[in-house]
Amino acid sequence: MQSLVLNIPAKINLSLDITGKREDGYHTLRSVFQTVGIYDRLTVTKTDAGEPVTLTCDTAGIPTDRRNLVLRAVEALLGENPCGFTMHLQKHIPSQAGMGGGSADCAAALLGIRQMFLPELPDAVLHEKAATLGADVPFFLKGGTALCEGIGDLVTPLMPMPKRILVIAKGTEGISTPAAYRAFDALPGSPPKHTVRVLPLLYAADAMRLFSACGNHFDLVTKLPEVEQIRRVMRSYQVNPVLSGSGAAVFGGCRSKAQAEELAAALRAAGIAYVAVCSTHSGGITALSVTSADGRNAPAAP
Repeated sequence: MQSLVLNIPAKINLSLDITGKREDGYHTLRSVFQTVGIYDRLTVTKTDAGEPVTLTCDTAGIPTDRRNLVLRAVEALLGENPCGFTMHLQKHIPSQAGMGGGSADCAAALLGIRQMFLPELPDAVLHEKAATLGADVPFFLKGGTALCEGIGDLVTPLMPMPKRILVIAKGTEGISTPAAYRAFDALPGSPPKHTVRVLPLLYAADAMRLFSACGNHFDLVTKLPEVEQIRRVMRSYQVNPVLSGSGAAVFGGCRSKAQAEELAAALRAAGIAYVAVCSTHSGGITALSVTSADGRNAPAAP
């Protein structure tokens, strides 16, 4: 059986500015997206032509029906009742974190299906399909460093920034994105913009100049006890805590791996459920390997 294994990076928002609200109720934003070295993995395996597509997952609580964007990506490219392959998802990107796990998995399904079944499908068509599935999905088709505008679907790739060391932490609580937007809408005045400060510092020799400029408008309205605890611990290590997306993950950029490991240990000692030390990731979704019908393995890229 031919299989394709895809490595899927998460993302953080180095900046996130809410810039307005459209008539259809969607908010517009201006944000610097950055993929990071925390990965889900999707395996697509060809089966008999008439066998219905199935999705399995190694993590309890992750839906494996049409509620999962992976299956909706399949339908977007192949229509209803697709057949001929199975998919297995290994989850490492935390859920309800603002790190784009569902959108990233969706983009991986689009890339994987194109590679295995629709190799002539143009990039423009794939991008159009991605935009119908979720605002963050188009970004994950390329990954890396990008300026995202509109509702997140207008993606301008930027030069990859130097590798930076991060600590990412998340408690057990999640955040309702609609509720976060409602809380932001109720704020008086206009908060300061972060993206205009972050963009010129992406390639600064001193990583801390960049990380001190990072910020997210949702930080103004997110006061969950676990988020506040993460913030206190990070600040005690002179690290600027910033929500990713609408949360509830918080990242902090560090000067060195040693500083990051010390901070991570302190967060774990404080009882924070999810703590990871990682670095920024210069690319996007990659194909780790293809197993051909004769059983041979070879590296590949979608």
